[in-house]
Amino acid sequence: MSRHRSSVGLRWPSKRIAALHRLPIRSVWAARCALRCAPMAARSLRHLIRDATLGRTTHHRCATVRTPLHPEEKCTMTDFQFPRPQDAELQRALQDPARRHLLLGALAAGAGALLPWQMAGAQTVGKSTLAIAYPVDVPTWDPNALSIPAIQSLYQSVFDSPLRYSPQLKLEPRQVKEWKWLDNQATRLAITLRDDILFHDGTRMTMADVRYSLAERAQADKKLLVGGMLNTLSDIELSSPTKGVIVFNRPTPAAPIYLAFLAVYVVPRAYMEKVGAEGFNAKPIGAGPYRMVEHQRGSRIVLEGFDKYWGGAPPIRQAVFQIVPEGSARVALAESGRVGMATQLPMREVHRLASKTGIVTKAYPVSEVYMIRIPNYVKPMDNGHVRAAMHLSIDKAALSKAFYDGVAKPLSVMAPEGTPSHVPDFHFPHDKNKAIDELKAAGFSPANPVAFTLLSTNGVFPNDYDMARAISGMWKAVGINATIEETTPAKLVEAAQNGKLAGPLLYNWVNSTGDPENYAGRIFDPRLRFSTWKDMSLAPRIDALMTEVDEAKRMAGYKALNVESSRQSWAIPLLQAVATAAYSSALLPTLFDNGYILPADMKYR
Repeated sequence: MSRHRSSVGLRWPSKRIAALHRLPIRSVWAARCALRCAPMAARSLRHLIRDATLGRTTHHRCATVRTPLHPEEKCTMTDFQFPRPQDAELQRALQDPARRHLLLGALAAGAGALLPWQMAGAQTVGKSTLAIAYPVDVPTWDPNALSIPAIQSLYQSVFDSPLRYSPQLKLEPRQVKEWKWLDNQATRLAITLRDDILFHDGTRMTMADVRYSLAERAQADKKLLVGGMLNTLSDIELSSPTKGVIVFNRPTPAAPIYLAFLAVYVVPRAYMEKVGAEGFNAKPIGAGPYRMVEHQRGSRIVLEGFDKYWGGAPPIRQAVFQIVPEGSARVALAESGRVGMATQLPMREVHRLASKTGIVTKAYPVSEVYMIRIPNYVKPMDNGHVRAAMHLSIDKAALSKAFYDGVAKPLSVMAPEGTPSHVPDFHFPHDKNKAIDELKAAGFSPANPVAFTLLSTNGVFPNDYDMARAISGMWKAVGINATIEETTPAKLVEAAQNGKLAGPLLYNWVNSTGDPENYAGRIFDPRLRFSTWKDMSLAPRIDALMTEVDEAKRMAGYKALNVESSRQSWAIPLLQAVATAAYSSALLPTLFDNGYILPADMKYR
C-alpha cells in the first residue's frame, strides 16, 4: 500500500486519503484534523453510532440537554434514526467502512463545525430533553442488589430514596418525611412515609413496601447488598400505611444515613412478586421522578419524566444517558453538541473545553476517595513491608498536580478534609529511600523486584488509568513491578464479593454521606462481601464503633482507626476525588458534593 506524508509529519494510507475526498468535509484543516483523530476515535465512538446501521424503520426526532465538597421540546428518542435527507447521508456514510472511520475521527475533532449535516444540531431544539454522556452502564435494575457507586445517579432518578443528602451533604427528608429515635440506645427508629407517593404503575407506596424492600428481601436472599447495608436490622413494625418503626438488634446510631445510601431503595412488593427478579430487571418500576422506558445495554438508557411524581414532574422531561466508557469519546460528544452534558472527563480536556463558546466546565472536589484497596488474601499483600513500600513510594501531591491540576487534595487517612473523621495533624510521608528499605526487609530490591497485578478501570473516574500507570512507574523506581490489568466496576464488584481479586485495585470509594462509618467502617469490616481487607480481628473494634451512641467517642474511635489503617497500609488513601463535567451554557445544573448527576434537579435557562 502506498503512503503519503501529511503536513504534520505523519504518514497515512492512500485509501484513507481517497475516502477523505468522498466525505464532504469543508476545509483542508478539517480534513487533516479528521485524519489525525480517526484512529483514536474509531474505537472510542464505534458503539455510539452502531444504532445508526441497524436498519430500523421507526423515525424519531430529538432534542437536547442538563448536573463540590465546597470550602456549587420533548424528545422520544428510542434510537438514532435519520428522517431528514441530510441524516440519510450520514447513515450512508456510517455504512461505508472507510467513510465511517473518518466520520468517527471528525466527530472526535469537534464535528459540529466540520460536517454538513451539523452534528451540533442537538443544541438547537427544545428544552425538555437532556442527553448525558455517562461512563458506566447499569448491570441490573434491582436497586437492592448492588452497591456500585457510579450507578446511584440512575437509581436515584428511577427509584428515589427514603432520605437524601442535599447538594451540600445535609441529610434531608425524601420519601420519608419524618424520623426520630424512640430510645436512647438507638435501636428503634420511627419513620413516617409521605402519603402521596405513587409507583410508576400508579399503585401507592406504603410501609408494607418499605418492609418488603429493606427487611424481607434481605432476609430471603443473603446476596442482596441491602442486607449488608442494614446488617443490624431485625424487623420493621407497621402501625399504619405510612408509619412504622425500624427495629435494630443492637445500637445503630448511624442508621438514618443508610436511608440515603447505597442499595437502600423501596421497590413495589406486588409488582416484584408478580413478575419476579428477571421480569423486574427487564421492566423496572420505581417511585422516582423518571420511568425507565428503554435500556440498550452498553449503549444508552432513556428515562421519561413521571407526571405523578410526588415532587412534581421534572423540568427535564426526558433524560438520555449515553453509555460511553472512554473519556475521549465523552469529550467529543460534548464538544460536538451531540450531548448537553458529559461527566468524568480528563482534567486536561476540562481546561480545553472551557475555552469553547457555549460550553461550561466544572472541576470540583466531592466526598469520594481515590484509593488503592488491598486484598490481604493475595500474596504478597499480606506482607506489611511490601504494603509500606507501596504506600511510601507514591507521591500523592505529584499525582494531584499531574492529573487534577492540584484540585484533588492528597490524603493521609481514609476521610477527606471537611468530613468529621478527617485527621488534619496526621501526615503519611512520601519517602522513596524508606520504601526501598521496607522492600529490602521483605527480601526484594530494584534488582530483585516484587511483582503483582494492579487492577484499574479506564474512564470510570477522571484520569483513573493514567493515574494507575503513574503509580506503577513510582513503584518501579523502588523495586515493585506492577502489571496493570484494565477492568470494569461490575467485574471488580463480582471479584471482590467472591474473594477472587487478582491484586490491589485503584478504586474510587464513594460515600455520599460523609460519615466515617461509610469510609473506614465499611472499608475495613472483614465480614462484608465487598470488603478486601479480611482481618477478622478488626470486627469487634468496628462493631464497637458502629454501636457507640456517644458521638464524640464515635468520631474519636474512627479517627484512631483511620490513622492506624494508614500506618499499616491496610488500604492506601491517595486523593480526595474530583468530579468533572462539561455542559451546555443553556443548562442550569445542580452539582452535588457527593458527585451525583440528577437530571430532575436541572433545568434550562
